[in-house]
Amino acid sequence: MQINLTKRQIIELACKRDARMRDGYLKKECSLIVGMPCAASRGYMTSEDLIAVAEWKWSGGRTRNLCELNSSAEVEEISTASFAAESERFRIGALLSLSGVGWPMASVILHFTFPVRYPILDVRAMRTVNGSTHYTFQKWQKYTKLCRDSAMKHDVSMRTLDKALWAFDRYS
Repeated sequence: MQINLTKRQIIELACKRDARMRDGYLKKECSLIVGMPCAASRGYMTSEDLIAVAEWKWSGGRTRNLCELNSSAEVEEISTASFAAESERFRIGALLSLSGVGWPMASVILHFTFPVRYPILDVRAMRTVNGSTHYTFQKWQKYTKLCRDSAMKHDVSMRTLDKALWAFDRYS
């Protein structure tokens, strides 16, 4: 896996992505940008937070329906453990125990909850970095390090880099 984009390309692709997205999608994204750091501050995610992530990440209702199978108490307990975890493996692994949450969705939760630290696992981003979508902890860890290093190297936010990786595959 590697990222072969310049800072200028990253910024241009991120802007291109935002310009082409539907207003409703961007409103949902803004809601996550505001709401998930609030979840981190309180120390846990609510069922409503989980549903908001599902609605932003996946079109259609299948994932939302699966997420609704989690009780409010389960979402709170599992996200509390995840958000407080020192271990990266436990942090993402706890989220994977929620119904409807796979690697991509868990990465979205972490991305918006801890915006400086985590990228989103996505099929488009994986194609951009020449990675596969056979997700494992080791792959997620390697991709996370790659994105952290690239964001630091180019002095861009993780959000900007994430949008650029997605847009490169979509629009190039």
